[in-house]
Amino acid sequence: MWLIVLRAVWRKSALTWLSYWLNGLTGIVNYYIIFALLFFGAKSIGAGAPHLGNSLDTLFASYVAWMLAMAGCYDLAWNVMDEASTGTLEQLFLSPVGYKWVAFSTEMFNFLSTAVTVAIVVVSLVVTTGQTIHLDVLNVLPPMLAIYLQAVGLGFAIAGLALIQKRVQYPIQVVQFILAAFVLMPSTMFTWAKYLPLSMGKDMLQEVLMEGKSFWHLGSGSIVVVTAITALYMVVGLGCFSLAESAAKRRGLLGHY
Repeated sequence: MWLIVLRAVWRKSALTWLSYWLNGLTGIVNYYIIFALLFFGAKSIGAGAPHLGNSLDTLFASYVAWMLAMAGCYDLAWNVMDEASTGTLEQLFLSPVGYKWVAFSTEMFNFLSTAVTVAIVVVSLVVTTGQTIHLDVLNVLPPMLAIYLQAVGLGFAIAGLALIQKRVQYPIQVVQFILAAFVLMPSTMFTWAKYLPLSMGKDMLQEVLMEGKSFWHLGSGSIVVVTAITALYMVVGLGCFSLAESAAKRRGLLGHY
């Protein structure tokens, strides 16, 4: 049953992605343009600065982490609002495996599609900016996955809010700036910052992607900590969603659209 749902969700997601390929292509172009403006803007403002190279490395890694976080965090909430607006949300909650598995199956497909999008954007940016990167899949995927899953945990919490409030477009926009703050928070200056969502994953991604280090040689302590942080935010997000789901069922909100 679980695999049947997974296969059905992946098939639906793939068909949707192919049917609306122009939307996905436009998203890639948008990500490219935004970073190009940030990169060349930072380069022109900091012309002649001795440490500009390190700053641009941080900007590059932070932007990749932000792209992953945006995809992982927002998709769940948008799906809930979309299903609620079309009146199909209640049907998903009647699934024998539960809505959480349906949502998580969707997120697994989205991670793969997002990874492809990020790879296209990164390669395009490297060609344009001349920035040096080390795109080793086995080393880059673990920190990317950690960042994405932490964002999914936050996404479950926001999706829970969407179950009750139905329309959370403006709160989502606020979260967009909060995610940027988490990504840009310098954990080297504030040691407590590494326990925030995305922060430590971004630092590890920078070391792997920009400095060419092996993920598995970053230290077992760091790997354990980032794994624990990822699990914590997933559990907290799922807990918040479960509470909202129970409240929505008690108040009969799942059938409203």
